Amino acid sequence: MSTQKIADVHTKAWSGVIDQVRHKAGANALISAEELIEFAGGALDRYARGLLADLLADGANLHDPGRDSTIRRRFAEGLERAGATLREALSESRHRHSVSQVLQRKMFEAESMFRKALKAQFPDVRTPVTEAV
Repeated sequence: MSTQKIADVHTKAWSGVIDQVRHKAGANALISAEELIEFAGGALDRYARGLLADLLADGANLHDPGRDSTIRRRFAEGLERAGATLREALSESRHRHSVSQVLQRKMFEAESMFRKALKAQFPDVRTPVTEAV
């Protein structure tokens, strides 16, 4: 499966999660900030881990010298798209600020996880500390 198809599959699955978040986070929802943080943060974390695993598995089969760049780009695009749609789904929630802070941390954690996994999978790849994923 191509890295684009992998990203598309994860995006489609993510839309169902977004619907759940939107329902839980609605303006009249009776969910606590902690519950919403746990649900939305956990969802973003699972999305990032699943996308990364699939992209790395697919990348292991590629013999293209630019495979690491392709994987990096697809992961960054997928993570950004997931984070943006999740923040949008929370826009009506009274807990949006608290949840957004946690989501930002989860995105940084996902980027760190990505760099470590990419380096382990493709040891010849150099990933500068200052590089944004």
